[in-house]
Amino acid sequence: MSDSLGGMCSTDKDNPRLINTTTVTFRATIRDYDARAAWGGQKLKVRFAWWAEGEGAPLGQSDSTFADVGYWPNGSERSVTVSGLPERQLLGYRATANDEIAWGPWSSWCWIEIDTTKPDTGPTVTSTDYPSDEELHGSVGRTGDFTFANNGVEEAVSYHYSLNDLTCTTEVQLDEPGASATIPLTPRRRGANMIYARTVDAYGNSSPCELAYYFLVAPPSGPVSHFTLDEGEGDSAADSVDASRIATADGDIGWTRGRVGSLTQNGFQLEGASLETNDGAHVRTEEPVIDTSKAFSVSAWVRLDDATGNHTAVSQDGERHSGFYLGYNHTDDGNWVFKQAPFDGDETNIARRVYSNEPAELGVWTHLMGTHDPETGELVLYVDGVRQGAIVQESAWNAEGPLVIGGAKYRGQFYDAWPGAVDDVRVWNRVVTDQVEVEDAEARSEVWNLANRPIALEGRWRLDETEGTVAADSSDHGLDGTLHADPLTAWNHAVNNVTSAPGVSLDHANDEHITTTSPAVRTDRSYSVAAWVRLDEIGANAAAVAQNGDDHSAFTLAYQHTYDWNNWVMKLPPEDSTGATGWHRALSDHAPEFGRWTHLAATYDHTSRQATLYVDGVKNGTAEVPNAWHANGSVVIGGGRFEQEFTDGWLGDISDVFLYQGVLDEDEIRAVREGIAPAPTL
Repeated sequence: MSDSLGGMCSTDKDNPRLINTTTVTFRATIRDYDARAAWGGQKLKVRFAWWAEGEGAPLGQSDSTFADVGYWPNGSERSVTVSGLPERQLLGYRATANDEIAWGPWSSWCWIEIDTTKPDTGPTVTSTDYPSDEELHGSVGRTGDFTFANNGVEEAVSYHYSLNDLTCTTEVQLDEPGASATIPLTPRRRGANMIYARTVDAYGNSSPCELAYYFLVAPPSGPVSHFTLDEGEGDSAADSVDASRIATADGDIGWTRGRVGSLTQNGFQLEGASLETNDGAHVRTEEPVIDTSKAFSVSAWVRLDDATGNHTAVSQDGERHSGFYLGYNHTDDGNWVFKQAPFDGDETNIARRVYSNEPAELGVWTHLMGTHDPETGELVLYVDGVRQGAIVQESAWNAEGPLVIGGAKYRGQFYDAWPGAVDDVRVWNRVVTDQVEVEDAEARSEVWNLANRPIALEGRWRLDETEGTVAADSSDHGLDGTLHADPLTAWNHAVNNVTSAPGVSLDHANDEHITTTSPAVRTDRSYSVAAWVRLDEIGANAAAVAQNGDDHSAFTLAYQHTYDWNNWVMKLPPEDSTGATGWHRALSDHAPEFGRWTHLAATYDHTSRQATLYVDGVKNGTAEVPNAWHANGSVVIGGGRFEQEFTDGWLGDISDVFLYQGVLDEDEIRAVREGIAPAPTL
């Protein structure tokens, strides 16, 4: 038998089922051996009756209708709903059945007690981490402790709360009625935060969901540790946050071209701006940088060059295991992973794991980030700014050893050496979130910015040569281009009347163009391209900048004439194969002015899978790009590739071409338009 709330019968008179409604549905399963008989046998009904304290005359009774029952021994459930049952009184109820001839025996007793009185007030809430004093405290993503007390409701059995909404759905369970409870809570927005809460008593009655606590949260804090890994030489790396913290090499480390780069006296530099770790070489600090039992986040740009085993890019040592492992997991499909051991002992494996949704790619700079939120216990993995999944770590513990870049610890031994390179390692004592803080269509989350906004200049061709066939790359990449044209007609004939900078003059009739010997950017990761162009009207497609694959260019910044279009365009084929259809095009919202110098720029955002075109610094069209692919061929200025052939030659002038890894914002695009090469904000 059960009550209206779906609870099972309580047969313990001293522990009745407590309910908060005087309208109750009683249920019982009735059986009759005669139900074996052929169809049309006896019908049954059930009677429920209830007594005060289970004694004396019944206070009431109610019968169901007669109906067929299931074959013996299964029987059928019957129920009746009654209203107006008395409150604050112990009630015993029983059931009996009638088969149209006689009543059967009474069932055993079930016990209930009803009280519909709601608590007058919700809980009080206090916090020393986030005091309610009109001052900013903590940080977005930094977990604090909040204590809930009964506020005079001594019979409280649980509190229910919500942060910044009126749902009050998260339950705080109590050790005993009326007890206080302290919980971790992670604020995810700056400024005013409000906890709404209610109290629930043993009967299930609840106070209203009302404002219980108000506090102010400081903006997101910076990392507590940031190894830029831009040294380029030596056997140690410095923490840019804490000058006294040094990571010292164990083994023969190297320095290689990085992903984020640094500013030097000679300008922006990527060469030697990341740590190369091979053959077990790694760096480690002397002390820990984070308490791994509390809120923390860790991120790194990683390049994996070998996938023959498990590999860890960043970790922090415990006694027997690392407190976290951010890296690569060789088993199954070979995915990126963020993982922790349930405890720091040899008796366990690294059981709490979050894997990437797709296999890891070798030789590609990839942004990894892992977070731990004590409020939910979740470990979350992000890859290139996209959340991959989460798993709950129910027994977080603090690894009190050094931070390690290039490996980890397993059962007391150095393990999981990283084969490849690591760049820009950051650690926070808070949860870095993928929530956008401000109501702005152009605003992006911290996670997005980490994966897309560290812009890296991979090529700049000013095209200001006066002779010869070399178009110099003024970045530190050294991707000089080769002019496929007569230098006498290509150089010294183009001057941008907006910037006063020179350019190159090209004639599509002779397929004149410039090519590099290798690619500048990964076209399957976020990148940006820009160029000043002046196009003479030619009645055909014309490509300003492209990067070639085998059959097609992966992107083409161009003029689109076919299909009755007359637009500037950033176009991307869906795949690198002859006959590919369904090209992605971000088009300008106006027709080109032929003979006029125009600045074109475009970005590909790998997190959102979207390409955006800018004309003269103004955002124009966008295009969804579900499956970007990498073109491993040359950069082309003044043409592109279509179905394995040179195509879309340019007729006119081109000046100051930029290629960046990462997504330029509108201010940076305007800077590029002015001939300024913006550098990353680290």
